[in-house]
Amino acid sequence: MSRPVFHDSLLSSAAWRVRAALAIKGIETDTRRYEIIGKPHRTAAFMALNPQGTVPVLEIDGLTITQSLSILEYLEETCPGPPLLPKDAEGRARVRTLSYIIAMETHVVTNMDVAMHAAQGDDTRLGAWQNHYFCRGLDAFEALLAHPATGTFCHGDVPGMADCCLVPQMRNVLRIGMDAAQWPRLARIADHAADNPAFAQTHPDQLATTP
Repeated sequence: MSRPVFHDSLLSSAAWRVRAALAIKGIETDTRRYEIIGKPHRTAAFMALNPQGTVPVLEIDGLTITQSLSILEYLEETCPGPPLLPKDAEGRARVRTLSYIIAMETHVVTNMDVAMHAAQGDDTRLGAWQNHYFCRGLDAFEALLAHPATGTFCHGDVPGMADCCLVPQMRNVLRIGMDAAQWPRLARIADHAADNPAFAQTHPDQLATTP
């Protein structure tokens, strides 16, 4: 069986979600890494692979899967250990809720393409837009972590799907100059994840310095 092919970018937090999940599960891939600023990756060949023109994309088991959470769900269903989701239905619902807050309601509207379009070239408006939607999403995430299932990671003491979404987003917080201390639970988890190999070895800064 051929190795999966992972289409990646160090500038994409959604791609980092998948890198972290692949590392958690110990799945090795052949990686094709793209520059996405200015969209030079959107060649005819890439658009045929993914008509949305976005990373990540995973070619695996004869399939081409786009969208980071679809990839994570597929990996969970076909390679169940180590798990990204808890065994119990209640726990899985909680982890999915946390994951969706980032992937569907926070990252998607703070994505640079979306934010720049909304700001219409006004840098002050751009910053206000990003701050508003970062705070709205991360305030909710912080509140939901006041839950007995929260451990050193979002759900228990091992990393899972919610952490794969949260950790890259917390890097985005720092990247745009926001103070992560306003979300102490999120900051604690992100700091703890920095020492976990799945996140440390897939961190964009680490990969950028790897020959």
